[in-house]
Parts: sequence; C-alpha cells; structure tokens
Amino acid sequence: MEKSKLEKFIAKYNLGGSCESVLWKSDGTDITVKCISDDKNVLGVVTVKDAKLDEGDYGIFDTKQLSSMLSVLGEGIKITTKKNNGKVSAIHLTDDNAKVDYVLADSAVIPAAPDLKQLPSFDIEIKLDQKVMNTFLKAKGALSDVETFTVLSDGSSAQIVLGYSDMNTNRITMDVETTKNAKVNPINFSARYLKEIISANREAASGVLKVSAKGLAYVKFGVTEYNTDYYLVQIQTAS
Repeated sequence: MEKSKLEKFIAKYNLGGSCESVLWKSDGTDITVKCISDDKNVLGVVTVKDAKLDEGDYGIFDTKQLSSMLSVLGEGIKITTKKNNGKVSAIHLTDDNAKVDYVLADSAVIPAAPDLKQLPSFDIEIKLDQKVMNTFLKAKGALSDVETFTVLSDGSSAQIVLGYSDMNTNRITMDVETTKNAKVNPINFSARYLKEIISANREAASGVLKVSAKGLAYVKFGVTEYNTDYYLVQIQTAS
C-alpha cells in the first residue's frame, strides 16, 4: 500500500485531531471508519477503497501516535497483522529500511459513533466547487477566531456567512449556487470542522453541502478512491 493513501484516509476521519480514537473495520478490500468528535458536533463515515488489509476490527486508540510512527516509513509499505485469540492485536508496517509495530486497543474502549437511521429532509443544497471551497478556507483563515459559519436563504438566493450576527461585526459573506433552495432562518454550524473537512478532501473536484432547518448539515464529495460522508450538528449561538 502507498503510505500517502493511508495518510489521506487518516486525515479524512481525524479532522485535525478531532477524532483520535476510532475503529477501523476492514472487509479485506476496503477499510471504513465511523467517527465522532469529542464535542459531538461532527460525525463522519470514511472509507478507503482497495486498501488490502486483513479482515477484522482494528482499535486505533491514538491516531496522532500512529501518524507519527508512519512518518518514519517510506512511500511503499507492507502491512501485516498479529492476532491473539482470533482478534487482531497489532499491526506491523514495514518498508525497505524500517519496521513499525502499533498495538491495537480493545474495541470496548473506542467511543461508538451513533447510527443515523432517520435523516431529516434537506431544505438547501449548496454546490461545493473548487471556488467555493477555496473561498471558505481563505475566509476562515481571515476570521480565525470565528467558531461558526451561518447558512441563510430567502428561498431564491443562499449565502454562507462567517461572523454573522444581529450586531455590527466583522464578517465575510459568500453567495453560493444551489440545486435546492427553500427559505430558512439563519442556522449555525462549526466553521472549524467544515474547514478541516474541506482541507482533507481537496482532491475532490466538487461536493455538496446540504442543510436542514431541523439542525443538521451533510457534506459529501465527488467520487475518488475514498467515500466520505460528514454530518454537522447545529450550534446555538448568541446573536
């Protein structure tokens, strides 16, 4: 496996250190992670295709530690497993010069991400093309202390705003293209998590941001060698 492929997979679920303890589930071909942040404001389901890892559950307790250990290895790596009583207990990673052993955690100590069985209908669907994604990243960099982004629509046009408030504030407003647009009151989600989501999926040419007035946003990107689904929970803020 290419190390860069594994590192991109990690980046897509780790979201800048927001999801450290996760369970990798491998079917022998693909690896899937369902993760949730400590503050419960973002949930992700990430799959890397054609990963060729032995079938089983892999308890990754400290993703940051694993990433640091991966940095020792070159691009071409081989992954084998160590099993204890039929369960994978460690992974062994090698290149031509070095060997890395990472001990796995019991799945019981990994935070379980909830299943989203009944999703609300989405009122707004915003196109996330490269221009929108780049503009959002620049806007978040310019207003680094702003914790939320706001989606608002009058039913005909929609906007994403950083720094939105009823008071006079520094703010950046982005006019966005929609494929579905219903009138909704201003609704807030984590700007930091959307920044990390976009940054981790920059190779995708496009994506979509769907927003429900019931307090949920969904982010999905175009087809790559990864499947990524992210759910953001509404954040209540003082105006």
